[in-house]
Amino acid sequence: MPKKLLHSSFNQRIEFQTVSFVADDLTGDTVEKPVRLFECWCAPQRRTMSQQFQLTGLGLDDTLTVAIRHNDKVQEATLAKYKNETYEVVSISPDDTNNYMAYDYVVIRKKKGAGKRG
Repeated sequence: MPKKLLHSSFNQRIEFQTVSFVADDLTGDTVEKPVRLFECWCAPQRRTMSQQFQLTGLGLDDTLTVAIRHNDKVQEATLAKYKNETYEVVSISPDDTNNYMAYDYVVIRKKKGAGKRG
């Protein structure tokens, strides 16, 4: 049976984004521009030491996992803004059941070279 999440666990805001490529007005080069998809409440997930060791072996030790209420739009997301930092979406585990309380688990990693501007 899956873990039940309390409504009070959803206490952080997260914004999911995708990337659009636009021409830079000054140089004419194509640059990435984040485009907002949606914002929602999320529940950060804690890991056991065993889980952390397993993720270290897979090279995913620098990632965070958050749970959100099921939203089909999350499949389009490539970036996430969480606690004023920009993260890359590593993987998404959607819950496509028709359950009333369906949650998607999203694994994110801090984007290298990204500052707090996002």
